[in-house]
Amino acid sequence: MKHLFKAFLLSLPLLGHAAEINPPVHPDEAAVIRGIVAVENYNAATVVDMPGWLSNGIKRELAAFGLETGSLKSWMIEVKNDPRPYRGGFFSCLYNADGRIVALSGNGPWLRNETLRALKAMPELRSIHWDHNGFVGGPETDLYDGTGFDALVDSKLIDIKIGLSFNDKGMEQCAKIKGLRSFGVAHSRVTDAGVAFFEGHSGLTSFSVSEMGKPLLTGKALASIAKIPNVNKIGFGECYISYTDGFAHLAPLKDRLVEFNITMSIASPADLDKFKADHPNMKITGLLTPEEIVKRHSGAAANIAKQAPPELAAPLKAAIEQFRKTK
Repeated sequence: MKHLFKAFLLSLPLLGHAAEINPPVHPDEAAVIRGIVAVENYNAATVVDMPGWLSNGIKRELAAFGLETGSLKSWMIEVKNDPRPYRGGFFSCLYNADGRIVALSGNGPWLRNETLRALKAMPELRSIHWDHNGFVGGPETDLYDGTGFDALVDSKLIDIKIGLSFNDKGMEQCAKIKGLRSFGVAHSRVTDAGVAFFEGHSGLTSFSVSEMGKPLLTGKALASIAKIPNVNKIGFGECYISYTDGFAHLAPLKDRLVEFNITMSIASPADLDKFKADHPNMKITGLLTPEEIVKRHSGAAANIAKQAPPELAAPLKAAIEQFRKTK
């Protein structure tokens, strides 16, 4: 794997802005960051201050895992002027006193598979939070499918949140990271089969998944999540969920399940009441009105409306129609 990493770095055209970027981290890890900027060809990358809300939020999550965060410093670049569609966003890191990166976060297509493999040069990396990594479609989509997590199976990663181009190939590799305690994937191409890779993962206590409202995830996915032996927090987004084919599968988690996040999903009040009765110690969070769902993502809302039974789809369709009239 080391020779692949070196080949990755040596193959990068460190021209222009990429060559000028000098993160205040360990030299090996600074080289990886320059390589990422180069391979994505972000020539408009600018060093900026990392917002306090972002760094503090990541520190709180790391602290919840028992990590010391008081001495962590931050560094961030952003890209605002890239003329290519769906390019740009930000890339940030938190690093310790030794210059070793502990957490990566960002938005936009930065972490293609060869880049994920290069992250093996970050031996203290514990967290990756990355929104909109890749593309919805096109020739580059599969470059960001998460396969590159195969190089991080023996890493110290405990927390992963990622999405968009990510699919079942990425799920298979992430499920092999035994130290993982929290895993989330959003706006993804993940299916029931991908969720099944995590059955029996003893380290996970938190697991969430969503896939833009397309019928890729069903109640079978909840049945697989119920087989994660220590999970007590679940997120199941951008779906229609019924009791019989969904919530009922979580019955084995009675007295263990403490939170179910239903953001961007819909279910009937009667089915939610049954679900609550099954799990008296559980909080349901993220429940949105049809109007709020449409405002957040009208495309996903339209896909959910296609799946749901007529009586549940009707309010969502009405909200979509109203949104289109006022847009």
